Amino acid sequence: MVKYRIAVAARKGGVGKTSISCGIASILSTLGKRVLLIDLDPQSNAAYALGVDPTAPGTAEFLTGQNPVPLSAASGLDVLPGGPNLTSQQIQSLHPEDLADAIEALNYDAVLFDCPPGNESLERLGIVAANIALVITNAHPFAIMGADRVMGILEDYRSKGRRGPQQWSIVMSQVDERRAMDKQLPSQLFEMYSDVHNFTIHQDVNVAQAGAQQSPLMEYAPKSRAAQELTEIVDWLSQVD
Repeated sequence: MVKYRIAVAARKGGVGKTSISCGIASILSTLGKRVLLIDLDPQSNAAYALGVDPTAPGTAEFLTGQNPVPLSAASGLDVLPGGPNLTSQQIQSLHPEDLADAIEALNYDAVLFDCPPGNESLERLGIVAANIALVITNAHPFAIMGADRVMGILEDYRSKGRRGPQQWSIVMSQVDERRAMDKQLPSQLFEMYSDVHNFTIHQDVNVAQAGAQQSPLMEYAPKSRAAQELTEIVDWLSQVD
């Protein structure tokens, strides 16, 4: 069984969710873990950012039992690309537990689910398959609202004893304290979720450049601030039962 099954969700786009998914996958692989990133986003940005073919057979085919071969992005790091087939009626009609069932036979130490913004069916597939969740937001009010909706789903599933994460954290992304809203964000989130572990990922150009160069973060900028801050999340993940 896969030990770490990590859903990375945001509900709103543009908050750094895919960059964080790719960064954490890169760090885990450099620590000797066998990692699979399952891209649930029809845009397939994670595959592109990690330097593999974003149009190759991937998550949609995996969900329909076609056994696509994961693409190697780096030593120990494989990717199942997303793509427009994820919007098909067949995929949208899947039971929320179908992805959880499909990954049971996988031989990886960690599987990350890069959940898409704005598609609850695909997001729920990733959430139900996970045992840990990272909820991503930045300082934009709509992003905070989106994160709150994801947190509501997580809390509802746990309270009802359903499959899904038993532990999660909230990640403040793209933080730049020179911006007024970014100064206010931590206190807002701490007040809303005083009992939830939290992390801060500051704005770092290396993250965008790594994606643009189609290179895993730990190959492109292993000593960057983003790599150091994402490593704090990985350290927390290793402590979660």
